[in-house]
Amino acid sequence: MRDLTWMDDALCAQTDPELFHPEGQGAKYGPAKAICRECPVQADCDDFAQSFEGTVAKTHRAGMWAAKSPQQREHAAKGAA
Repeated sequence: MRDLTWMDDALCAQTDPELFHPEGQGAKYGPAKAICRECPVQADCDDFAQSFEGTVAKTHRAGMWAAKSPQQREHAAKGAA
C-alpha cells in the first residue's frame, strides 16, 4: 500500500474541493492553481497524479492536481512517453 500521509498537509484538503473540480465548458482553474502553487506537498501530489494518469477511472483523473489541469497532465504524460 502506498504512503499517502502527505495528503494531510495538502492545502486542497483544507479548502473547498469544488475549486479543484470546476464544472461546465470554460470552467476556470485559476483559484485552485493559486492554492496549488503555495502548497508544501505539490511535488508529492504531482508524483501521485502522474502515477495514476491513464490507469484509473476518469473520475479520479479529473480536477486540478499539482497545479495542472487534466489536459495539462495528459499533455505531460504524452510527452514523457
